[in-house]
Amino acid sequence: MDIYLFLLIVHLVGTILGVGGATMIEVQLNKALKNNDVSLDERALLGTDYKMVRVGLVLAIFSGFGFLLIYKFTGHTERLYDPMMWAKFTMIIVIAVNAVLLQARKISLYWGAALSFTSWWTVAIVSVLKSNGVHIDFFELSSFLSIYTSTVGFYLILIVMSAFALDIIRKHLNT
Repeated sequence: MDIYLFLLIVHLVGTILGVGGATMIEVQLNKALKNNDVSLDERALLGTDYKMVRVGLVLAIFSGFGFLLIYKFTGHTERLYDPMMWAKFTMIIVIAVNAVLLQARKISLYWGAALSFTSWWTVAIVSVLKSNGVHIDFFELSSFLSIYTSTVGFYLILIVMSAFALDIIRKHLNT
């Protein structure tokens, strides 16, 4: 197995753990908040989910840097200028900063949950689009800035939509 395939597998595992963990956190958190009391068992399940997301984040970050090094040292520097890749990096940075802010209780659960859930799912979807040669380009300019801005703009819209959707779901579950 060559290093590229190894990094690809690690990257996929990291993304799967992140998306799966963020999804399970939302499901279990909504269930736990239904009665406004998080039991010890629910806390333990959520703790496991948080660890899974953190492991996924670390794997995604390290394998992502591994890809950058491979592109640089194997002469595939054109890949370093892929706007979808940089949009994914932006989302991974948001995931990492959001995790720190949630841990320090410096961001509300309302926005923190929406950021985590939406960020992980958008990273996964953008990865699938990128691997199939599909770009998000609302301006249809096919430039780095146009594709990057469109992708990140779409991501920001999804965050707001997710925050509202999660709020509606929580209110519905609590009635």
